[in-house]
Amino acid sequence: MSDKKIEIRLLTPSVRSAQSRYKYQGEADMAIIRTITGDRGFLHGHEPCSVVLDAGVLRILRDGQDELKLAVLGGAAQFEDNILTLVTETAEWPEDIDKSKAATKRDEILAHMEKAAPQEQDGLRMDLRGAETLILVSGFPPSGITHEK
Repeated sequence: MSDKKIEIRLLTPSVRSAQSRYKYQGEADMAIIRTITGDRGFLHGHEPCSVVLDAGVLRILRDGQDELKLAVLGGAAQFEDNILTLVTETAEWPEDIDKSKAATKRDEILAHMEKAAPQEQDGLRMDLRGAETLILVSGFPPSGITHEK
């Protein structure tokens, strides 16, 4: 790994490639993730930590290159020895998201929230954040990365 860089390893159960078990693996100058307590950025030398991910945008900043953005819908992340490892059930590149499908899902959740019992509201709000994150990320430029679908 280059000086002052971090390595990012994004694992999802959907990747079944013989070449890699990662949805994304590469070096970056900085990564920004959405956690249940807010956004958190990671640079070279960041203290080790583990966090719970919320639905949000994973931003990967690489010197002199376009910023990469993925929708990440929950999971966990660990930073240690300048390696950020993220484990999530769902991570999608902008070009892999069907915006109309995500919008339909959002509308279904909103309709269900109107008549849902109070004990269902937290789960529905989490689902709503996921659908809204997919809609947001679908509007970003394509990653330009060759990747597994």
